[in-house]
Amino acid sequence: MPNRLPLPFILLLCLLYILPGLFGHGPWKQDEPYIFSIVRHMLHTHDWIVPYDAGVPFMEKPPLYYWLGAILVHISHGILIMPDAVRLSSGVLTGTTLLFTGLSTRTAWGDGYGRLAVICLIASFGLLFESHIMITDNAMLSGYAVASYGFLRGRTHALSGGFWLGVGTGIGFLGKGLLVPGTLGVTAIVLLFFPAWRQRIWFRAMGIATLAALPFFLIWPTALWLRSHELFYTWFWLNNVGRFLGFSVPQLGAGNSAWFWPKTLPWFTWPLWPLALLTLWHNRHVSRPEIQFALTSFIVYLTVMQVSASARTAYGLPMLVSLTLLATPATTQLPARLNLAGDYLARLLFLPCVILSWLVWGIFQITHHAPQWHCLTRSLNPAFVLPMQPLPVILALLTSLAWIISWYWLPRLRARAVLSTAFGITTFWIMFATLWLPWIDNAKSYRDTFVAATHYVPAAYDCVSGENLGESTRPMFDYYFGLMHIRHDNIDNPTCHVRFIDETGTSPPNIPVNWQIVWHGSRPQDNKDIFWLIEKTGKNR
Repeated sequence: MPNRLPLPFILLLCLLYILPGLFGHGPWKQDEPYIFSIVRHMLHTHDWIVPYDAGVPFMEKPPLYYWLGAILVHISHGILIMPDAVRLSSGVLTGTTLLFTGLSTRTAWGDGYGRLAVICLIASFGLLFESHIMITDNAMLSGYAVASYGFLRGRTHALSGGFWLGVGTGIGFLGKGLLVPGTLGVTAIVLLFFPAWRQRIWFRAMGIATLAALPFFLIWPTALWLRSHELFYTWFWLNNVGRFLGFSVPQLGAGNSAWFWPKTLPWFTWPLWPLALLTLWHNRHVSRPEIQFALTSFIVYLTVMQVSASARTAYGLPMLVSLTLLATPATTQLPARLNLAGDYLARLLFLPCVILSWLVWGIFQITHHAPQWHCLTRSLNPAFVLPMQPLPVILALLTSLAWIISWYWLPRLRARAVLSTAFGITTFWIMFATLWLPWIDNAKSYRDTFVAATHYVPAAYDCVSGENLGESTRPMFDYYFGLMHIRHDNIDNPTCHVRFIDETGTSPPNIPVNWQIVWHGSRPQDNKDIFWLIEKTGKNR
């Protein structure tokens, strides 16, 4: 049994990891704008069946994340601004993932390992950014973690294990679609080749899991089918089957390549994968059901990802749960030299990041402009003036001091390598979410750009038509302009005297006769999406 880390310490670390970055900024491209738009639509129309992105049905994912976002907006009304309340959904789901990954690992390896599993998952590089933005893949990840707990518990407790397996599978389905149920189903079939999984109690657990999952699989899809056969087809066939087989990828995007996952996994799953290999080596002569499940689930999921026609790093999040199950025992079994090396590697990796964060912040405060470093200003606005925010600065300072102080007692811990990585990644993220957040928000948010455009919209407009507006641009156009009469389907409507155009490249769009450009702009340092506001001349209205 490893040294038991105090539960208050684990909870504090989880809060310090989860909460920073969730608050204080607008919706960021790519996923946040359309998710935020869908939640706004649900709250305004009380339509909980069909997700709408700025008035257009958006059937890419089921609605669980949007439902949770709407609930949190309602609960936190008057406390949090709407984007922060919706983004809090990712915090709730990340907390759920950490909890059930810890429960799964404790079930597999015994007392004390659950808390270490939470540390391992926090230390994983792949979880950091995705867990702090609005993205439905967080619901998929939570469902997978809950289902993994059900898998392992179902071997000894059919009722509770089957219940959590069914609920987790259902959450994964309503969060993402068929990916989680499909991979878990294949995993369950493959596990039947091992005698430890061909037990009567396990078959009872599977039956209970099926019953527990049925409401998730039936209620919303049935309601969607009754609402619109066409929208059901778009969701089920194009966004599930089509994305996997590839026939809808040219239309929907997110294509895969043979080398995407081989190049992504080494950094995405660090430091889990070397620890997982060490656990497999230590147990190479032992047949353990928990290793069979963790390894099988990882291989099945990775195989599905590799053969799928669609790929994004967020799609691979559930693999972190399987690898954490494998990696956790090795955290206390590392040879002393490797433990020491892992500790100092984490310090050498994150210390320059922390120093750089403070250095850039200090230059801002002294010179009142950004450091003229091309590596930063090629994507961040060099003219931005970083405000002095006392509370974030105090939090960043306390975190930096706590991290340095931790170096003195880390050598006493058997899991010092993974703990040092978890502390370092949390410290780095707090630096990012406090000292740099206004500057990052200025570059990734549409707020400043679109608010500037609103000053050029004629006061007596009839409506504004959008041209070439994508799933992320369209809702932000709606949100920041604050316009209700927006058309996206018929740019030639004679009643619309203003058009807002999203054009790729720096060349102006083809302007129709009797129209004139009144404004153009883009997000800072973004030369791909240039926005143009044009107005019909008065004599042709």
